[in-house]
Amino acid sequence: MVPQSSPSNFTCPTPETHLKICFWDQSDWNTFLDTRGTLGFLEEDNSDPPSNSTVKAIQKTLRGGWAELANHKLAPKSWGRLCASGRQLTHNLMESTFPLFRFAKNGWKLDYLASNSYPAWWKTHLESEGNWKMKKSQDCEDDNEDMEMDKKDKKWKLLEANVNSETLDKRMKGECIPCNLNELR
Repeated sequence: MVPQSSPSNFTCPTPETHLKICFWDQSDWNTFLDTRGTLGFLEEDNSDPPSNSTVKAIQKTLRGGWAELANHKLAPKSWGRLCASGRQLTHNLMESTFPLFRFAKNGWKLDYLASNSYPAWWKTHLESEGNWKMKKSQDCEDDNEDMEMDKKDKKWKLLEANVNSETLDKRMKGECIPCNLNELR
């Protein structure tokens, strides 16, 4: 049995007794998150959060780094399985481009960001072996378009064959063109 302490044995901590505690209410935390954005752990050297344009540039550069890993056959299935040379490549790229990633011991901020966003990138762009997913080839698309055009061309040829040469002259608005629609079917 676990001994229980009575409420009279201890005093409740308060914001006045524990000044370094920032979030006493969930609303305080929510307000903080609203001011920091989705990447609240990232901060510039003046402790401000990065601007939206900087965040977009970070994401674009990070995706470019992942593409480089894939090109060099170093892209793991999960970020935690990244080899040392892949980690060095990514950290060098990001820390030299965005110095705010240097404000972290052992590069935890970059690793945290990558571990949360890399799986979706992997699933979208790479096959299970780590190779690039093949996009639907242009040849296949061209073949499909050619088949559709052939169907349209046949339809128009049949329509044109059934139209009398007299009707090729300028028509009045609302004038009907006689044709035999039974032959189209």
